[in-house]
Amino acid sequence: MPLRSLPYDSPGQTYVAFEKPQGVPAVGKFSNILRFIVKEVELSTGEAEDDGVEDEYQLEELEVVAADYLQKVGVSNFRNAWENMNPDSERVDEYGLGPRESLSEAVNAVINLLGMQPSEGTEVVPSNSRSHTCLLSGVFIGSMRVLVRLSFGIDGEREVAMKLAIRSDDESVSDAIHEIVASG
Repeated sequence: MPLRSLPYDSPGQTYVAFEKPQGVPAVGKFSNILRFIVKEVELSTGEAEDDGVEDEYQLEELEVVAADYLQKVGVSNFRNAWENMNPDSERVDEYGLGPRESLSEAVNAVINLLGMQPSEGTEVVPSNSRSHTCLLSGVFIGSMRVLVRLSFGIDGEREVAMKLAIRSDDESVSDAIHEIVASG
């Protein structure tokens, strides 16, 4: 949405929208250029001249990641919500997360990657834990509920393994969440 006018030394807002293609995870970096016309203002009248000089300014790139399509939405009873969701939509896989300083660091990294809401305080990892389970909930674009069960383990060399189980209202959403983790 264009900004009609922006007087000198005043803040203003403009917006850019893009349409996500159907069935395609639109992710990547977008570059934006702010194009504008600079006009002189007559001090005595405060009126801008009709003619101006066209100019442009390169804005920083905006990266859209798959997690941007997820909204943090909590559930009051995760176990009940999990059991009431269609088990046929469940997708399970295991991932090696590599060496980490702690299990807590790995848990926080995955929470941030997915952009989902931790449930029942499971984002907190007790100190010196060798394993931990974290529960996440959210809504994927199109109002698709998503529940995630993460099981982490860390060995003596600080290598972290994770089992990721996902249930959602749509099997393709469960697959998309796995793609986020696999590529992230």
